[in-house]
Amino acid sequence: MESLNWDDLPVFLAIAREGSLSAAADALDATPSTMHRRLGRLEQSLGTRLFDRHPTGLTPTAAGEALLPLAEGVEGDVMTLVRAIAGRDQAPRGPVHLTAPDTLIDLLVQPLATFRLDFPQVHLHVSLADRYFDLSRREADVAVRPSRQPPEDALGRRVGALAWAAYATAHPGPDPGSLPWARYAGDLESLDAEVWRREHHGSDPVVIAVNGVVAMQRVARCVPCRVLLPCFVGDVDPQLQRIGEPIAAAESALWLLVHPDLKRTARVRALADHLWDALRPHRALFEGTAAPLGHIVQQPPPAPSGMEM
Repeated sequence: MESLNWDDLPVFLAIAREGSLSAAADALDATPSTMHRRLGRLEQSLGTRLFDRHPTGLTPTAAGEALLPLAEGVEGDVMTLVRAIAGRDQAPRGPVHLTAPDTLIDLLVQPLATFRLDFPQVHLHVSLADRYFDLSRREADVAVRPSRQPPEDALGRRVGALAWAAYATAHPGPDPGSLPWARYAGDLESLDAEVWRREHHGSDPVVIAVNGVVAMQRVARCVPCRVLLPCFVGDVDPQLQRIGEPIAAAESALWLLVHPDLKRTARVRALADHLWDALRPHRALFEGTAAPLGHIVQQPPPAPSGMEM
């Protein structure tokens, strides 16, 4: 067996988790050819094949299955070491990675600009995306995340409730409550708001399915349909009108999260405190109690069973 290159273990883990070279390459910001070469080098070092190749992707062999928990253990130890060293940092300098939903860009741009002016020695990297970045694997240092409960391996401060409501275009037209729906697809099918729509309006017609909240906002502006949006997105859009009050079953919360090992790191603490001060004044907007730019269409309550209309 040749000497093992420890840098190839993250390649093995990415392929095992993603199921293909291309997806693993995207996760590690590499090329599929690089992933193929490094996997081959690892298999040669270990003297065994780690994956079976199929037309739809790669699956671990028995050797790969045996290696997986060991590699994850090494990964966890390395991440613990990195966080312990990073936690000794006493000055606000160096890199810090923030992740937040892209729907928050309008509320974050100005605070992040002032943070860079206040802390010029902190190198800020921001990932705005719907997907969750794993704090325990150091995919991010600080996260602004919508969730009913924060993950157990993160320290969280609750910014406030996060309300959702139904919206439609504000242009004159038919009763917005009678319009068809645009629904969430892909990973967002599990959203509490989308679950509520299926349970209460599953038989209503659907005109389009999208896999992003920003995309849903754009759809509502252009297509005569009903959509579900966070109130902090829909209420500030003058092209939209809210249909009724926020939906209780769709409510979650907005959290500011850091990994416990980094809570005393100066640059992480500085960013978290700065974002807390910037986001808390918008609690009414997040909770759907601020005055919307558009108007609210009140929906009549359902008639009692048997009553003539």
